[in-house]
Amino acid sequence: MTFHLRVFRPAHFLLAVLALILLPAAAMAQSYPELPASYVLDEAGVLSDAQETELAEAIAKVKTDTGVELAVVTVMSTADYGGFDGLEAFTTGLFNEWGLGDEEKADGILIFLARADREVRIELGSGLQADYGKESARIIDEVMLPAFREDRYGDGITEGTKAVITRIATPYATPASASGGETAAASGEAEGEGGGSGGAIMGGIGAAIVALIGFVVFKSKQAKANRVCESCGAKGQVEITRRTVQDSTETSTGVGEKTTACGACGHSSTERYTISKKSKSSSAAKTGGGKSEGGGASGKW
Repeated sequence: MTFHLRVFRPAHFLLAVLALILLPAAAMAQSYPELPASYVLDEAGVLSDAQETELAEAIAKVKTDTGVELAVVTVMSTADYGGFDGLEAFTTGLFNEWGLGDEEKADGILIFLARADREVRIELGSGLQADYGKESARIIDEVMLPAFREDRYGDGITEGTKAVITRIATPYATPASASGGETAAASGEAEGEGGGSGGAIMGGIGAAIVALIGFVVFKSKQAKANRVCESCGAKGQVEITRRTVQDSTETSTGVGEKTTACGACGHSSTERYTISKKSKSSSAAKTGGGKSEGGGASGKW
């Protein structure tokens, strides 16, 4: 009887392990909401119907008048969408996922509120970031944060959006204020690594596995560990789930439900929030393909 021994190939083993890790990682991957045709998404339910209509009309007007594409988004927490990297990383990813702004001018603007995280950000397209980053910070500090500290979230978002239009979008659209000094190419350059030996490739695969394991484990634990039970004060035991109670339509808002439950004491609480109306013209906006490199400003209260 003849036995044939299969040669063990470390590269094959590492690739198999990497595939096994990527499957659960993909399940936990970043997800983003869909941009409505109105360019206003109020998942946190902080805007009145009148404010939401006012914002949608202002956004449509500024796009017609200046060509600048602007979107307003509110959520309860970026963690609800797998945003474990922090506010800046989430808003940059969301901006680029939607492609706000003109592809060549990169002149999009995203105004983003995470109510439960108590964070706000104005994310700028790469064509705006050099000239208007400081102005974004001033708008947040002077207009938005004072309202948020008084729990007037709808007012802060509405007035902040108006300030962005008058202090950023409109000046940018005039020839005298148009920015042209972007040096975006530097961050877009690919790092050229020479084709090393098989050992170098193996090392790269191994390093990727280790890094991916560390990222998935750390970020998922970090998000849960930062939650504190409002009843017993325990940390790291709070789970958050969300469900749709009533779907939104073209004529009425919907209702969502967020449940927070503590595994330590059993305490649970449920909070309802408003889901934005569906657009009559289209379920999703058609954007210009713009990009952001992380420019803009953030604030906390």
